[in-house]
Amino acid sequence: MMPNLTPVGGTCGVVEEEFQAALSGTAVTDSSAFGRIEVRGKDRLDLLHRLSTNAIAGLAPGDASSTVFVTDKGRVIDRVNVCARRDSLILITSPGRELFLIRWIDKYTLTEDIRFRIITDETVMGSLIGARMISSFLEALEPRPRSSDAHDDGPGEAGFVFARRGDSSRPLADVIASQEGAHDLAALLGALPGARWIGGRAYEGFRIASGIPGSPGELNESYNPLECGLRGSVSFTKGCYIGQEVIARLDTYGKIRRRLVRVACAEPWTAPLPVSLTKEGAEAGALTSMAGVLSGGQFPGLAIVRSDLANPGDRLDTGPSSPGVLVTGIISGS
Repeated sequence: MMPNLTPVGGTCGVVEEEFQAALSGTAVTDSSAFGRIEVRGKDRLDLLHRLSTNAIAGLAPGDASSTVFVTDKGRVIDRVNVCARRDSLILITSPGRELFLIRWIDKYTLTEDIRFRIITDETVMGSLIGARMISSFLEALEPRPRSSDAHDDGPGEAGFVFARRGDSSRPLADVIASQEGAHDLAALLGALPGARWIGGRAYEGFRIASGIPGSPGELNESYNPLECGLRGSVSFTKGCYIGQEVIARLDTYGKIRRRLVRVACAEPWTAPLPVSLTKEGAEAGALTSMAGVLSGGQFPGLAIVRSDLANPGDRLDTGPSSPGVLVTGIISGS
């Protein structure tokens, strides 16, 4: 059974109120569904640096950085937050992507000293939304061991692994604890001044309204990182990696034909996603995520669309029996 955090000092409640707490930067949530991999071996940073899009070779213990693993055609396998510790790394993956990612990396591993262990079921993870929550958490943590050196074999009973997310315009951070430390972590999160526990529906609405790409809607092998708004997780100066030539050529010659945009729908979305989008009969892209909570009187969504066909204010069709969507903004970084 997937481990989770039981809220202490607060409970989840009305989704709309939780959603507003997230937007205002005063929320904490259980993110244990995300994958977690411990990586050891002296070549761990060098190999992952050479295989993924961002420059991570220089990470020091306690640092974290977002990077993307892509196919040789530059298509997304997964966006990963790499957390450096003294003798190991922790990779935070999309839910359920741990084993697939390990097997993909194994294909490119020859003589390198690198070892993987999936620790998703051995740990829990909470997320802090907002600068106030992050600073309050770090202040509350001061008497406790929070360095990546604190527990070298994994998050210990009293120790937490803390990692800021570097791929979002909003301040976000994740905190990993062992199952034995789950209650302590939940109590600490719930005791933060002004913190509101939010559930999965509210967090998904926050993710979508914030323009954060997720799996499987946006993070999949149909798209490259630049189409998904992940330019901040791509280094254009570090040199070769799997798929680098394709991504560099797309950027250099302006061949990125699709981009991630915010959309809004006046009605709740019930059809399976993704859904094809058209504009005046021409194929425009795909609706990839829809929130189940109202924002400004409409339901927010994300779509990956042709740059030449979909601009803010444009209405896109989703089929004769479904409501259309309105393009409300372009995601920075797309």
